[in-house]
Amino acid sequence: MNFFGIDFGCSSIKYGLVSLDRKIAVSHFDALPLSPNAATPDFIAAMTGVLQAAPYFEAAGFGFPSVVHGDHINNMAIQFNQIWVGVLEFLQPLKLAGFALNDADAAGLAEVYRFEAADLRQGTTLVLTLGTGIGSALFLDRKLLPNTEMGLLELHGMDAELYAAPSVKTRHGLTLPAWAARLQEYLRKVEILQAPDHIVLGGGISNDFETYRSLLDLQIPLVPAYYRNQAGVIGAAMYAAYKTGHYDLSPQS
Repeated sequence: MNFFGIDFGCSSIKYGLVSLDRKIAVSHFDALPLSPNAATPDFIAAMTGVLQAAPYFEAAGFGFPSVVHGDHINNMAIQFNQIWVGVLEFLQPLKLAGFALNDADAAGLAEVYRFEAADLRQGTTLVLTLGTGIGSALFLDRKLLPNTEMGLLELHGMDAELYAAPSVKTRHGLTLPAWAARLQEYLRKVEILQAPDHIVLGGGISNDFETYRSLLDLQIPLVPAYYRNQAGVIGAAMYAAYKTGHYDLSPQS
C-alpha cells in the first residue's frame, strides 16, 4: 500500500508517495517553494494542489512545524490550523483520510522505526531537524513523547533556534566553523538537559554532516539522519498508515 507524506515547512512543502514495505521507498518526491508571507488561502491552495496531482494513495500524513493536538494545530506567524481545516475540507468529499503531527515528530518516526535502526529503539533517542528553525522528536524505548519543541530552549537570552539554526548561518553569513560553534553550544545544552543515548541530526544540512562533524564534540553518539531531507515525508506517511491500521508504531513493535 502507498501512503502520501507532506512535510510543511516555513520555506517549502516537501512531499512524496511512500511505500512502507520492509524496504521503504519514496517516489514522486518533490518540493514546492513557499513564501512565509503568503496568505492562508495561498497555503491551502498549495497543499491541495499537491494532493490533486498525487498518484493514488490510501491516506495522507501531514507534518506541521507547530504543536499538534489531535485535529488542532497551534497557530504561529502562519495560521496552521486554518490551513489544516482547509485541507481536511478538501479531502472529505474524496473520502480520503488525513492525519497531522508535528513535523520533527514525523522525521523522528522515520528514523527510529527504520527496520535497521534497532539501536535507536533502545534507551533515549533525540532526533533534531535543522532548517529554518530547530525541531525535535524525543523517544524513550521507541515511544514518542510528542511536541517537545527543543528549538525553543533559551540560549544567550533567545530561543536556541534563533541562535543556532542553519537559517541563521545563511542570514548572517557565518562561516561553517562559526556556525558549528553555535550548534555545539546548543547540542551541549541539550546533552546536559536530556542526557539522550543517541542524537540524530536531520534537515537539509544533514546532507553536509561530514563537513562539520569534526567541529562538534559530544559525549554521546551523533549521527546524520538516514533519510536526510526525506525523513519528514516518510514519517508523515508512516503516521497515516499507523492511524489507518496498516503500520505498527506501538512501543512493543
